[in-house]
Amino acid sequence: MDENRKATEKVERNRSFGHGHDSFEPLGAECTRVAVRLPMAPADLERLAGLIEGRPDVTLHFHTAPWKDLEFLKHFPSVRRLSVDLWSLEDISGFSYLPGDLEVLHFGRTKKRFSLKFLQDMPELERLSLEGHTKDIVNVGGLARLTSLGLRSITLPDLSLLAPLRELSSFGLMLGGTQNLAHLAELPKLKALDLLRINKLDDLSILAKLTSLQKLGLDSMRNVASLPSLDALMHLEEVTLETMKGLAELSAIAAAPNLRQLTIAGMPQLDVAAFRCLVGHPSLKKLRLWSSLDGAVGLKKSVRESVRQLLPDVTEA
Repeated sequence: MDENRKATEKVERNRSFGHGHDSFEPLGAECTRVAVRLPMAPADLERLAGLIEGRPDVTLHFHTAPWKDLEFLKHFPSVRRLSVDLWSLEDISGFSYLPGDLEVLHFGRTKKRFSLKFLQDMPELERLSLEGHTKDIVNVGGLARLTSLGLRSITLPDLSLLAPLRELSSFGLMLGGTQNLAHLAELPKLKALDLLRINKLDDLSILAKLTSLQKLGLDSMRNVASLPSLDALMHLEEVTLETMKGLAELSAIAAAPNLRQLTIAGMPQLDVAAFRCLVGHPSLKKLRLWSSLDGAVGLKKSVRESVRQLLPDVTEA
């Protein structure tokens, strides 16, 4: 093949089924996500299963359809990464078809409330994402191999269920009303933390104790008016603050001695004085000034220009 053609050929990273133009050609090495809009004929499900045979790196994502059960999973005994977003589910017994060595599971919100006891049959899970599911959520604590956990639209009295997860390195808490984050300090390998739109949360003093953190993201928590000094977080290199409307200064972030990248998005309340604490930072290499992904207004133009003059070597648009 002509080298120029190779360079311009589009790399397929995702493939979709159920939209009328299904391709059962072998998946390229770059394709690591297959999205399926049900229904699909059993014969086509079998063909799809053949495509992902021997591809433990491929995530199989079932979505959109008003589907009632998970019987289709019987066609996929070799799947290792599964994502299910089917609001109308009425029966999840089909999870029993999954192999005991399933590594990744996303279980999206459903209209009906289901027990999470099925997680007991997935001892090899390394990455888990749950949306809106709280019944028997204590079973999450039995997944000793978990390295990544995401909880969305879930309110808990505290995060004690995380304490047994000694291998957990990435945790995301999105929406919901959980306010007690103290048990995060019991996770010795926690490297990445993302907190999003927890409206009742106003105290993030726990951050000062998370000394293993390397990456921190805080998004849309309007009641957080201050952050603790992060001077003890020797491994923290990357911080993203997005639409944190209660914060007026950045000195707590600047105290992180090995900070390399800081992203500020959707925070028009900040003035140039808020950035002076970053002048002369010994390790900061990149300062990103963005608008918020949800459309929130970013820094005023005059502030952006002043920050670029203040920190010319690190500031990006």
